[in-house]
Amino acid sequence: MASASTFNTTTTTATLSISQEMLHQILLTHTSTQTHQVDLHHLVKLIHSIFQNAAAASKDIDQYANLNEIISSIESFEGMRQALDDIRNISCEMSCNLSAGNVDEITMVMLRRLKNYSWNAKVVLAMAAFASSIAELSMLLKHRNTDPIAKSVNILKGHFSSTLDFSVLESLGIFTAMMDVVNTNLRFLGPTILKIPKDAPSIKDAMAFFPIATYKILRNVLKIASNILSKTQDNVELIGLAKEVRDINILLQEKWELCIKDAEKPTLYPGVVKIPKISISELIGKIKYYMKIQVLENLRNRDLLFLISDLDISIEEIKLLNSLYQKNVHRLEIVWLPILDLSKYDTKRFWDLKQLMKWTVVEPSIIEQEVIECIKKEWHFIKNPIALSVNAVGEVTCLNALPLLWIWGDSAIPFTDRREQELWSGIDEQNGWKLELLLNEIIPDIRSWIHTPTTFVCLFGGGDISWIREFTEKVRYATYAAGVSLKLVYVGKNKGKGVERKELSRDIIVIESEFQWQFWTRLESILNAKIRYGKTVTSYKNDQVIQEALKVIGYGWNGEAWAMFSMGPGAMVTTNGGLALTIVSNYQNWRQDTTGLRFLEGLKSYKSVISRDVHGCIKVHLPVMGEIPGIMMCPECSKVMNMFYTYCCCA
Repeated sequence: MASASTFNTTTTTATLSISQEMLHQILLTHTSTQTHQVDLHHLVKLIHSIFQNAAAASKDIDQYANLNEIISSIESFEGMRQALDDIRNISCEMSCNLSAGNVDEITMVMLRRLKNYSWNAKVVLAMAAFASSIAELSMLLKHRNTDPIAKSVNILKGHFSSTLDFSVLESLGIFTAMMDVVNTNLRFLGPTILKIPKDAPSIKDAMAFFPIATYKILRNVLKIASNILSKTQDNVELIGLAKEVRDINILLQEKWELCIKDAEKPTLYPGVVKIPKISISELIGKIKYYMKIQVLENLRNRDLLFLISDLDISIEEIKLLNSLYQKNVHRLEIVWLPILDLSKYDTKRFWDLKQLMKWTVVEPSIIEQEVIECIKKEWHFIKNPIALSVNAVGEVTCLNALPLLWIWGDSAIPFTDRREQELWSGIDEQNGWKLELLLNEIIPDIRSWIHTPTTFVCLFGGGDISWIREFTEKVRYATYAAGVSLKLVYVGKNKGKGVERKELSRDIIVIESEFQWQFWTRLESILNAKIRYGKTVTSYKNDQVIQEALKVIGYGWNGEAWAMFSMGPGAMVTTNGGLALTIVSNYQNWRQDTTGLRFLEGLKSYKSVISRDVHGCIKVHLPVMGEIPGIMMCPECSKVMNMFYTYCCCA
């Protein structure tokens, strides 16, 4: 809270002169910590639209269409319902209790009502209350001569002047002055201001100026409202009031420009911008404070996931996490910590993502710099999303639980090394490359396919429609001739959309976009898990799971066609598109004794024969999920692979 001694009245115009005693009274209306925060950008758009429509209504111009989109979504934003309640209350103060003689009293009532908001937010909310009164009056004036109810309300309200014209208010500069000062205050609520050290002279000066500026703005708004609500509208007074609002705004803009200069010079105050180091326990404590969780009882018997990302987190990832969260809300809590550059992040993208999430979201503006630095250093956040798991007593149990979730789903809870080892112990390294590992929770019918030994399942991917059509035609012929039923499953391309559903025949099962994303991410997560357990060199040759996963990821990243064949509960056969097409095209060469249950064995034997002398190496691109392996072996030829660093800004 600003102190009275920090405000220098000599630096302001006569418009802003005020006694120290009055300033002290103003400061007493404000809480030292802001307990209510809300994004006001949408509200400012609504205020502007109301002013426009009020002026247009006086000219019989219909501009209401622009309001519909704003109105339909504004209440859904976090914190907005409370803000709207406060707006309604102070709007009532304006309409019901305001008179020319009690402006100062009502101004203090409004400040006390808005005590939990920042000084800049108070201006926006007060202006919204004024806009609400203007909108109500505009509708009344428009319909009082044609609608009996409007006419009755007009009588009860005291017969507003028939000469009241909101287009005149616009021409007098009232609406423009109000919107200008609202937008300037909104800038001070934006991310740029957070880059400035709190001890910088520009920000100290601005913060000392806010209380008196806010008081004067609210007082002028009330005077304008009083003038409009009176039976005789005094245009001369309105012109003077508009000028006073403009004068305050000029001073605010000057202070804003000084702040911007400091924001662009982060090294100007090296002693101030030094980021303090914090411990892991302090870090977790700060995040819980952001969540407004004051008592650990709220997390009893629940694991806590800190989802950490920038704004490039995918919609598919959010949809899948929503599904997992809603099924396990009794034992799991998720908190999104968006790590952003506050000076230039896309606020619309942030709010769009926030609306999709079913869990707690921390406002990026309140995440302190020391928290961000600690997250990057101690929890190894770089670019790709991570989800750090914390148990009910505040212990970190897993630095990134996302790979576990993508592989095992909710079976991974609680997210501990012991739990992960238990899950992997159920997968045979030699024969664990099975449909269930890749498609569990992605295709509902997967278990029935596995338990039907005469069902031949073919997974395939790539973006070459010509290959897909030829390959699926040959597979249909071979399985029909062998007397086995066929399931064709298309999983698209890694990091791409692949072929559209309408281009594929009806018998092909196409996995939906979020589950395509899950399929490819599950493969990468399997590989990541194997890397963490040292499977890239030590027992690589005996681990079919890592070898086959490497192949599919390699084929998928390069956009190549590929196929996997499965039948019953046994291990799958993986191959690139060219070899897969050759195998099914040459079915006549290996069909002997391969009907029915022996079909997959015959295919596997023929593949080993024709690929014996073929050297088909691959390139594998892996997202950074944690530890980077020093050595990787090629799954095709078992030679040590070369390693390169790749930086990619777009998928």
